[in-house]
Amino acid sequence: MKFSLDIKGTIAPFSAVGKLFEHPKTICYPSEKKAEVEGYRGFHTNLLATCIGCANCQDVCMNDAIDMITIEDEQNPKNGSACIPRIDYGRCCWCSLCTDVYPPNSLKLESESIWANANSNNFLYMPKDR
Repeated sequence: MKFSLDIKGTIAPFSAVGKLFEHPKTICYPSEKKAEVEGYRGFHTNLLATCIGCANCQDVCMNDAIDMITIEDEQNPKNGSACIPRIDYGRCCWCSLCTDVYPPNSLKLESESIWANANSNNFLYMPKDR
């Protein structure tokens, strides 16, 4: 049996030392944030002053992520049903169909999208008022 030394295979692991001196390819998330992308689909916002409670957003939602809940105080005199949408982000797929069919353009998607919580009941989200 003849022994041969594989020089390339012996030296190759040491090339990783050069990576120690390169600039990192990632960002430090909490202190640095990436620039917002135009048209990014994040959390829902609802302009309650123009929401008419028509439930079109609930009807078009293919994942049944939206249900209409009643509100005590009147936000809009044109809201005859006194209901506003509540989104279940455990089921939402951010397809944006709900914002397309909303007649007065009160339901929109914003760029904020980070939500972490251990309690699954906290994923029932009331769209914040813009």
